[in-house]
Amino acid sequence: MIRDLPDSQNLLETALASLRAELLPNLPDHARYTGLMVANALAIVLRDLQAAEARRRIAETLTGLIGQDDAPALCAAIDAGRFDEPAPDATLRQALLTITRARLSISNPKALG
Repeated sequence: MIRDLPDSQNLLETALASLRAELLPNLPDHARYTGLMVANALAIVLRDLQAAEARRRIAETLTGLIGQDDAPALCAAIDAGRFDEPAPDATLRQALLTITRARLSISNPKALG
């Protein structure tokens, strides 16, 4: 019988759940902050592994805006004045909002409300 090994996402989910349920409640006060930071870091990495949809939205938004999935190229286009007129500026603002929300869904979903 072949035994399936857990993937990275499963390992992180298990580690995070164990840390929160079994270790954090038993840490002495002086170590609790460090334990919470570790739990937060694991949660961010886990969300990052699950973030394919957010990355797709970012890539799609950049491509729709400047024709390529390249944030430095967007910065160069902004510096060059490509979005200085009202209509392109409004489009840029909406795109930046979409990108920011997608990034927050990975790094800090609580900030989205």
